Amino acid sequence: MTTIEKIFKKFPFEKIIGQTIMGYVKNANTLEDFKNAALDNALGGLIISMDVISSTRNIGRELKELADLYKKKYGFSIILATEREGGRREKLPQPFTELPSPMGIGATGDTKSAYVAGYITALELRTLNINVNLAPVANLYPYETTRGFKENSFGDEPEDVSEYVANYVRGLRNGGVFSFVKYFPRRFFDQHDKSLESMSELYKRDFKPFQTAFKIGVEGVVMGNTPIPAVDNADTPSFLSHKVVEKVVKRGLGFKNMIITDCMDDGDSEINIEPEKAAVTALKAGNHIVVPSVKEGEVRKVLERIIKEAEKDKEFYEKVKNSLFEILSFKLTKLEKFKKTPEKTRGSLINKTKAWKIFLKSITMVKGVDEFPLRFFSKPLVIITSKLNDIFEEADKKTLVETLKEELNDFELLENVGDLSSRSLNELYRNTPSNTLLLILSYNIDEESREASVLKKLVEFFRESIIISLGSPEELKLFTNAKMCVAAFTPSITAVKAAFKALRSKTPPEGSLPIKI
Repeated sequence: MTTIEKIFKKFPFEKIIGQTIMGYVKNANTLEDFKNAALDNALGGLIISMDVISSTRNIGRELKELADLYKKKYGFSIILATEREGGRREKLPQPFTELPSPMGIGATGDTKSAYVAGYITALELRTLNINVNLAPVANLYPYETTRGFKENSFGDEPEDVSEYVANYVRGLRNGGVFSFVKYFPRRFFDQHDKSLESMSELYKRDFKPFQTAFKIGVEGVVMGNTPIPAVDNADTPSFLSHKVVEKVVKRGLGFKNMIITDCMDDGDSEINIEPEKAAVTALKAGNHIVVPSVKEGEVRKVLERIIKEAEKDKEFYEKVKNSLFEILSFKLTKLEKFKKTPEKTRGSLINKTKAWKIFLKSITMVKGVDEFPLRFFSKPLVIITSKLNDIFEEADKKTLVETLKEELNDFELLENVGDLSSRSLNELYRNTPSNTLLLILSYNIDEESREASVLKKLVEFFRESIIISLGSPEELKLFTNAKMCVAAFTPSITAVKAAFKALRSKTPPEGSLPIKI
């Protein structure tokens, strides 16, 4: 039986110090290089992006081969992680089960939905040999408001979000995959507000979902970049702050499991620090694992820097050695129990049936309850907003059009409304009867955009209008003149189908808004 003591005797310190690093495989063309880097340098693991998983043929087989080679060489398992939060563009290789966004799950009012979503996610990730999911998002709404991921939070009430987070974590665990909740305290450097200056306020709100996850033994937490001025300098990202990691996360909240950083060079332009220096600083701050880069060459440089720093700084050497002990303990006690599930588990009928029920339960009527059930007699005018159009691939767009044909029989599709000139709009008004049904499929519309301005004018003109929001329902505030407003929360074909199913029902849908708008 492999023990930590045997590992330390078998491998020199510099040969296993790579355990403190994970590479982020963002593009499929870097997968082979990262696999070699992991095997050559005993990296703690790899994070495989959902894009790589969905676009790489036989990805499950490739990851299984990597896991077997790694285990044979080192005697313990590699962490193979991804970030499947639910909802937006998170495709696994076909067949797979489409799941609602976290906000959609929050709209069901049933925390068991989070458990089911976590359980299905775990079963399907295991078919690909993924053993860790960097999810769920434990942040309160608004989450990543300026970057278009508004629907990835369960809601804005600490108690409710805590329950959803806990149930999702339990679902993942019972499905055989380990959860690393994120992002503590928030993700991006620029997400400042007054609450970050008050520890009492943070413990009452932002920290509560994390605290709940920590109490039930969640296996890991991803540190975010947002500083906490109440604890440390307002210019110090949390993942680089010894005070935040050691005093708040470990001592204040009592967290005893894995602590990793977010990817240091992917997504936050506000952080101006070279990955090599950032990695050393993050390990000194108390993180167990750093994720320095999406570039394999940069990861190797970071490893060299960590080795050099450990050679000349005894205190840093001891810090890294303690991290190695924690990482290997996690691997030997947790990952050794991991088992791959058969391919047929992914996208199974039972998984899809359970997910469909959650979608239906999430649909929320925000305005127009008196209009049920949906009836129309003329040829509808359908608008797909720009952000929704952008995130749908060509195959998705084709499926969406087919779905609309099934639901509406015949319709006219109007695209790129933000580019319509005043003259084109006037022609549209003249040539289209005002009693035509206007159906808008929207996704996180920028309220300051020309598109929003045009859409509001169209809603004012057409007396019969339905807005189906497939992101945060906050955008429905733009359409006070619409006859019906429906929140579906997830930018997916399944959410569109669920919305139509609910609209044709004799009774309003069951969902309720998980945020205040």
